Amino acid sequence: MTELKHLRKMKKTLLSIVVLLAITFNIYAQIEPSKAVGKAIRAHGSFSVDPANNAEKLSEALDLIMIATNSDETNKNAKTWLAAGEIYNDVAKNDINAVYLEQKEDLEYPDAALKAFEAFKKAKDFAEKKFETKDALKGIQNSANQLNSLSNVLLSKNDYANAYSSLTAITEIQKVQKENGMKITLDDPVEFNNHQFNRAYCAMQIGNNEEAAKILDELRAANYDDARIYSYGYKIASENEDPAAFAILEEGAKKYPEEQVILFAQINHLIKGGEYDALTGLLKKAIENSPDNPSVYSALGNVYMNLYAEAFDAGEADADKYFTESKSYYEKAAELDPTLFDVQYSIGSLYYNKAAAINKKMNELPISDTVNFDKYKKEAGEYFNSALPYFKKAEKLNANDPNTLIALKEIYARNNEFEVSNEFKARLEKIQAGETIDSSYFK
Repeated sequence: MTELKHLRKMKKTLLSIVVLLAITFNIYAQIEPSKAVGKAIRAHGSFSVDPANNAEKLSEALDLIMIATNSDETNKNAKTWLAAGEIYNDVAKNDINAVYLEQKEDLEYPDAALKAFEAFKKAKDFAEKKFETKDALKGIQNSANQLNSLSNVLLSKNDYANAYSSLTAITEIQKVQKENGMKITLDDPVEFNNHQFNRAYCAMQIGNNEEAAKILDELRAANYDDARIYSYGYKIASENEDPAAFAILEEGAKKYPEEQVILFAQINHLIKGGEYDALTGLLKKAIENSPDNPSVYSALGNVYMNLYAEAFDAGEADADKYFTESKSYYEKAAELDPTLFDVQYSIGSLYYNKAAAINKKMNELPISDTVNFDKYKKEAGEYFNSALPYFKKAEKLNANDPNTLIALKEIYARNNEFEVSNEFKARLEKIQAGETIDSSYFK
């Protein structure tokens, strides 16, 4: 019974809210647009005199001015847009203060400062009297301050879409200020470039890479001191398959020879292109800068593995040297972090692939060459067995990697341990059927 009363009371409350909203709407809907402007100005004036006690007057002013700005009767008058700009500027200011002073989590009107700027622009366009133009320009100046504060809040909240709009509006305001001999909001070149960098970053985050690339080009031309203008510029150019992409990184590397973000971008570019000879120098430099980073040693191990494979296939004398280099860098990576699956698997693959290559040479021998056949068979067996402990470690780290299971199946079969080989064969078939292995074979 108590619950029923509670439900009735809640329904009654909701109905009252709906009725109140409807009444409020009807009140404002009945106001003529020409009168709405005056009422909005008076309500805003009451708020400005005593913001603490007349907070509701700002909301009232906002509702009233929207009637005027949405009506053909009043939306071509400078007076309407001047009032709208003042109201929206105060809405923005209140919203920003609530975040900073009251620790409010979200902005209620994230586009208010932008709407204020747009309103003052329209006021300037519709101005017929000097004081209207003067007031519109003054309002634009005030909007710049609100937009600047707002963009900082939006950036801190990762609201990149609204931050980009706000930052772009400030850039536009700067042009208006220069054209009208006003005080420049971003007069300091350093401040302006910082602002432009933030704008480029926001543009990237919302997928506007064309605008981001344009700004980053301007910042590089202005010699802006931040290495990211090169790594970001490269990223965009690379995604667009621009042949000049790597040149951006090279330019950055000359200016910031110790900057890791550029160095690793160069490394990744060369890895993608398979330019292994060029990679070795960059990776060794990366190791000097980050001697405790296992991923750099692993990457260099991978480079030498590829160089070994190419040299071995071509019958070059350097093949064994590359093999040793690859193994040493992989082992250093494993020493720094033995839990890296890729490293354990790569060392196993290094041995396994060499064994497989020797096996191939063995199978190409004439039947009569038993001496070399036995020699190659022994060599291959030793390399297969050297690979085994690394594949076992890899399987412990990832029991669902098919390539590891194939290698284990083959090695155990070669060693005549068919029961274990069949176990890995069964596990491989489960994975190929879309199932998941719950635990490692090696406890």
